[in-house]
Amino acid sequence: MIQQFRSLGMVAAFLIGGIFHAEFAKLQWWLPIGIAVMLSITFIGIDTAKLKPRLMHLWVLLGIEVIGLGSFALARLAGYPVLAESLFYCGAAPIAAACPIIINILRGDLEFATTAMVLSQATFGVLTPFVLPLVLPEAHMGYGELVAMVAQQLASVLAVPAAVSVAMRLAYPPCRFWAPRLKDVSLFFWIGNLTIVSACGVHRIAERSYSFHEMWPMALGALVVCAVGFLAGYRLGYPRLKRECSQCLGQKNTVLTLYMAGQDYATPLAYIGPVFYVFCHNMANALQIALAQREHAAREAK
Repeated sequence: MIQQFRSLGMVAAFLIGGIFHAEFAKLQWWLPIGIAVMLSITFIGIDTAKLKPRLMHLWVLLGIEVIGLGSFALARLAGYPVLAESLFYCGAAPIAAACPIIINILRGDLEFATTAMVLSQATFGVLTPFVLPLVLPEAHMGYGELVAMVAQQLASVLAVPAAVSVAMRLAYPPCRFWAPRLKDVSLFFWIGNLTIVSACGVHRIAERSYSFHEMWPMALGALVVCAVGFLAGYRLGYPRLKRECSQCLGQKNTVLTLYMAGQDYATPLAYIGPVFYVFCHNMANALQIALAQREHAAREAK
């Protein structure tokens, strides 16, 4: 029953955010806080002794960069710089903090997923300040200024939760056992963020009166990048880590990249791509959870 509630919660987030977009869009200020809370809960339960990078983690990180930079390069070479920026936000995003939650629900290798998530967040935080200024087709500020601004934004939503979790574990070591019990709390914050993201996306589309002609390339590109990520991850991790790698390459921290895509330095229309990606990868999550629940019920029935 709880698995069905989780799947329905993801679908409901889009419906509620889309219908009441004017109201929920006003809560955009909450997004970095929601990200920080989710990551703090995840980080607090990490046993650093168990964070053992494997060779497969390297392939996962390379896969993220290939999909992100590859889709960007293809669109840029085809003469579509705004689409290229949009696809970069979709493909190069780090693994979502919700990925270990989904893997736990799917009864997968939680240690592998958590390690991959932490490594991808760190890689994104180090590389993005230097890469993003090169991605933007019309930057309105200097390269150095952009590097400093993006680095500051990433530090607020990545480094701060890590520091908070370390401080809490030093002050009260048993708190590391809270994380498994708080996984549904993380999911609650995640669904809340999805609702706000959906509202912001619909509200921005309504405000700017984007035409279907302007939006469909971004939406189609997001769908393709999402499908490539999930399918490539499934193939990469087959047979023992197929679900884990599929999640790692398809489940992206689009809340973080949407936060960045909504800044003044970004191209407004490029925001549409990651908005549609949020819908695509969460529908994939809902489907995976529903299928896993059906498989588990079938095994119990035997």
